[in-house]
Amino acid sequence: MKKPAALPCSRRLPARLLAVCLLATPGAHATSPQELLAGEAAKWVATQNEVPVDQVIVAPLDARVAVQPCASQYIFDYPFVNRESVRARCLKPSWQLYIKVGFSQVNQPPPANTKSSTQPAQASHTPSSRTPPAQVTPESRMVLVAASNLTPGQLLQPEMFKLEKMDADKINKSHLLEATGLEGQELVRALRAGEPVRNVDMRPAIMVKKGELVQLTVGRAGEFQISVRLEAMQDGRLGDPIKLRNAESGRILGGVVTGKGLVKGT
Repeated sequence: MKKPAALPCSRRLPARLLAVCLLATPGAHATSPQELLAGEAAKWVATQNEVPVDQVIVAPLDARVAVQPCASQYIFDYPFVNRESVRARCLKPSWQLYIKVGFSQVNQPPPANTKSSTQPAQASHTPSSRTPPAQVTPESRMVLVAASNLTPGQLLQPEMFKLEKMDADKINKSHLLEATGLEGQELVRALRAGEPVRNVDMRPAIMVKKGELVQLTVGRAGEFQISVRLEAMQDGRLGDPIKLRNAESGRILGGVVTGKGLVKGT
């Protein structure tokens, strides 16, 4: 029987040399993690909107985004009011991605007030018997507004905002109705206290800055995992692939930004 190939890195090496060895060794990839994530996202969207799962369309992820296998259950939510984006999160290891979703065209039911032409016409009322229309009060809804003056570039936190009433006819799909999905986001324009916040007012924040030392983690928690401090060669937002440099060896490595100063090895 053929003997299995020897591992290129021995666990008997000192920790420092072991880290360099493992980082130079390509890791194994899970089978189609993108397809698994897309399938689970489609099921969640179908349940939330009470539609068959085959009517849900999940847009392909950016080819530059590496989907890591998730050892825990996926956690999904709608980070924005328009429901065109779904946030997928994993706890083991910790990461999150944003997925574009939609629905296929289906036959729409007829309007509820459509009446058959075979029904007899209603008897007309005399002017004296008509009831004057009731005064309609504008409907209002709760929207998310800034609790104080905010400046561009601020890293957003839920406590920076509060809910206030706003006329429903002034609300569009870009307005936020809840404080979920703000983590890891930054403002792109100034907001005055009491001003509604919209999804176009924010973007993923820069979690890693060029030239700073960040923590690169390779491996899986609970199995075998190592972390080293490397220099970032470029800025990176959540989910961005970036290049890192080992100051001692000069080796260039790659990873995906998973948090503030945190990178997962690819």
